[in-house]
Amino acid sequence: MVNEEKLDELEALLQVKFRDRSLLRRAVTHHSCCPETSVQDSYDTLEFLGDAIIGAHVVEYIYRTYPGASEGEMTSLKSEVVSRRILAKIGQGLGLFPYIRVDIANLRTFNERSRDSLCADVLEALVGAIQIDQGPEVARDFVARIILPFVSQLSHQSLDTNPKGKLQKIVLRRSGNLPRYRVLEQSGRNNDRLFTVGVFEHDFLLGIGKASSIKEAGRLAAREALEMMSQK
Repeated sequence: MVNEEKLDELEALLQVKFRDRSLLRRAVTHHSCCPETSVQDSYDTLEFLGDAIIGAHVVEYIYRTYPGASEGEMTSLKSEVVSRRILAKIGQGLGLFPYIRVDIANLRTFNERSRDSLCADVLEALVGAIQIDQGPEVARDFVARIILPFVSQLSHQSLDTNPKGKLQKIVLRRSGNLPRYRVLEQSGRNNDRLFTVGVFEHDFLLGIGKASSIKEAGRLAAREALEMMSQK
């Protein structure tokens, strides 16, 4: 049993005061501490709920913050933010591990990866518990305060929202000309069209992009051009 003093410390850590402390206790309880007849006392279902809540808030934040990103880039960034690796890093950074209830026999077999996974699970479970106990606004605020700051950090690795603008600056600086975009090929019909767009500096092909719209194909062509330049 997590004693009341520990729960006080955890609430201070989370900056959330629970009305129903049994939810908080459950959110930090691994199923190894529960007999088979009372597995509902573990964090498993709260983790399931918290995972969905975090995912929804992260997706909305990415959509609003990076309107120029493609669906694929948004998906990639969201997957990175809600990955076990990042959630474990956040949970460890918060200092959650000392508050997690795990059967001592299981704990002895846990390696560093297992501990990281536990912290990720409990972070999700805590978000679920906060939503049930405090309501969606408090849960949203918690996610915004604890998790969303990682979006901007990871966005630099996962997406470039304006590759055409970046490419234009480079080409202008080195040749005094604007990059030119040209449709090289168009296939399919109606809702199944595929455009192939090339981006050129003078007559030199810098990059090619393929997409269902000319605009997106041009953006992908610019991104390929930037990737090619970075490899030289």
